[in-house]
Amino acid sequence: MYVLEKLLGYTPPPPPPDVPAIEPDIRGTLTLRDQLEKHREIPTCNECHRKIDPLGFAFEHFDAIGHWRDQYSSRTPIDVSGRLPSGKSFYDFSQFKQLLIDQEAQINRCLAEKLMAYALGREIEIGDRPSIDAILRELQKSEGGLRDLITRIVMSDSFGTN
Repeated sequence: MYVLEKLLGYTPPPPPPDVPAIEPDIRGTLTLRDQLEKHREIPTCNECHRKIDPLGFAFEHFDAIGHWRDQYSSRTPIDVSGRLPSGKSFYDFSQFKQLLIDQEAQINRCLAEKLMAYALGREIEIGDRPSIDAILRELQKSEGGLRDLITRIVMSDSFGTN
C-alpha cells in the first residue's frame, strides 16, 4: 500500500462494505508470502491483494528496521519475486527497482503533488493541476532534481496565490 500510495500516487479503493473480516486458515504456513497466498484464496480478498502483495514481496529482504536478510529466522529462504498488475515480472529487488525506474514520470508526478500539498498546507485541488503540469514539463526539459522541484513549487502560481 505504501508503494502504491506514496510512490505511484494510487490509492486502492477500500474493501467493499459487505465483505466481512475473514481470516484465512494459515496453519502450515512458514512465510508471509505463504500466509498471503492463503488469504488470496478468498475471491473477494484476491481482487485487491493480487495488486498489493507483489509490491510488498519485493521488500521482504528488509527486516522491520531495514537490515538486509537472505532468510527468515526459521532459516526459510526469502522469495521476493512477483508479478505486477501490468504483467511485468521481477525475480529480485534489483529488477523490481528497475520496474519502478521505468515509471519515472508517474513517480515524479506523485512526488510533485505530495510536495505541493505539503507546501500549500492543504490537499491538491483541480486548480493546482496546471501549476503541477508546468513544473513537471520544466523539470523534464532541464533534467532537474529535487532542489529544482522545490524551487519551482515555491515559484508556482498555486504557491503564490495560496
